[in-house]
Amino acid sequence: KNKERCLVIHYFFPAERSIIVEIVPGKDTASEITDFLMKFYEQIGKAPIRVKSRYGYAMDPIFEGLFLASALLVEKGIGTVKQIDAMAQRALSLGVGPFTAMNLTGGNPITQHGLTQMHEKINSWFHCPKILDSQISIGRPWDTPMIGEAVGYNENDFEMVSNLLKGAIFGLVCEILDSGISNIADLEMAVENALVMSPPFQMMNKIGVDKALGLVEAYAKEWPEFPVPKVLVEQARSGKPWDIPFVFREDKDDVAVVTIRRPKTLNALNPIVLKQLETIFSGIKKDSKMKGAVLTGFGVKAFVSGADVNVLARIRTPEEGEALALSGQETLSLIENLGKPVICAMNGLAFGGGNELAMSCTARIAKKGLKILAGQPEPKLGIIPGYGGSQRFPRIVGLLNAWPILRTGNPISSSEALKIGLIQEEVKGDIKEAGIAFAKKVISGKAKVPPMKREPMEIPESLPEVDIGHLSRKTDEILKKAILEGAQMTLEEGLKHEAKTFGECVRTKDMRIGMENFMKYGPKRNAEFAHA
Repeated sequence: KNKERCLVIHYFFPAERSIIVEIVPGKDTASEITDFLMKFYEQIGKAPIRVKSRYGYAMDPIFEGLFLASALLVEKGIGTVKQIDAMAQRALSLGVGPFTAMNLTGGNPITQHGLTQMHEKINSWFHCPKILDSQISIGRPWDTPMIGEAVGYNENDFEMVSNLLKGAIFGLVCEILDSGISNIADLEMAVENALVMSPPFQMMNKIGVDKALGLVEAYAKEWPEFPVPKVLVEQARSGKPWDIPFVFREDKDDVAVVTIRRPKTLNALNPIVLKQLETIFSGIKKDSKMKGAVLTGFGVKAFVSGADVNVLARIRTPEEGEALALSGQETLSLIENLGKPVICAMNGLAFGGGNELAMSCTARIAKKGLKILAGQPEPKLGIIPGYGGSQRFPRIVGLLNAWPILRTGNPISSSEALKIGLIQEEVKGDIKEAGIAFAKKVISGKAKVPPMKREPMEIPESLPEVDIGHLSRKTDEILKKAILEGAQMTLEEGLKHEAKTFGECVRTKDMRIGMENFMKYGPKRNAEFAHA
């Protein structure tokens, strides 16, 4: 009866674990209701996306469309259900194949109905395939691979199936863009997380958008009812890759709020995120209407979980290591020297590059009561900080406080961070709103924040012994060199020194040991360092 309070909330299987939620307001839905639900779902650990109203919303045409594309390959005789399921999983890095997904979700009847509706309401390619009607009539699950079962097929067939399915999925996601009901950033996040597959726009960028268009056109040649989306044609014509936002700016009066959103990696930094931060903060610096900024992370678990380990693991030479560190430092130095206050609203943990990013801000506030807030866990991976951690941490909290935290890699709580001066406040309520309020106080002069110490520091005559346990003694030597020699330099010189010593880690056996251990077992298993 009250259309202002009506909208659709669409979960994904399994709803208790899948983070994606589609929020679909109607034309009469009050914006306050939609805004509240977007914030509410983020605060309970979901990743909501706002979608305009159309049958199937943004995600069902992709999920059911991928199943249809797979079913059509079976009907065409290219492979069995089991073979196509296995090939699809491999081609798109799916969590499970499309037929297995139907078995797990009990989705056959819903998909039968959905594909029929999409035929009428989206385009004529969508339809219920005959093998789905048959499967429903006999009431049996699909014959899919058992866990760990090796399914036989030849590589030529796989190449053909891979190309056809990529053509289908690229066309499906771009059709959603053509429809105007969603955007690249939300689609990329939702497909990767809800459908558990390689993010499609990054896949297109990797192979080239022109080649992606060729795959869609080849698919449409086999199934002429399949539309080739205009947005994909235009993007290929431009010769540019897709611009996929992971960092977002929203202006609140004279304060720009910048949010990093990569929920699958807990907002980890990579070169793309760093470049987007650089672009956005350069814009804020030039924008005379903006007097300050707030930097935060999406969700409730992490501000930024660190640098992307996949990027670190690809470093092969000291020169590559130094260049990577300097590149990240350049972005952080831009934020530090913006000429306007930047408040880091630490909505969750900040590890490694995340803590280094926070320390490049004018001031930091954090959610109250976090047992784990900040740390520099690099020694546990056989490396040292590279984005300024060994230089800014001692300058902010003092060398005596930073010394054990940096060398052990162990994190500290929000209350400990407040006690040693890493953060200025613990916040009970909305961390983003608190960040805006704090920024306004700094802008008006009502709040004073100690400036970053840029001159050389005094080194105490003696520093406490630190038990580094199983950690690499070789890495610890390099880290102590970065900290102590850097402290005797200006901040700018110290940062360059840190980058160079970060590169020295690449020569050690222990960097490879630490990286391989983390890639294989994650943070729960200690690496067996060689101390060399």
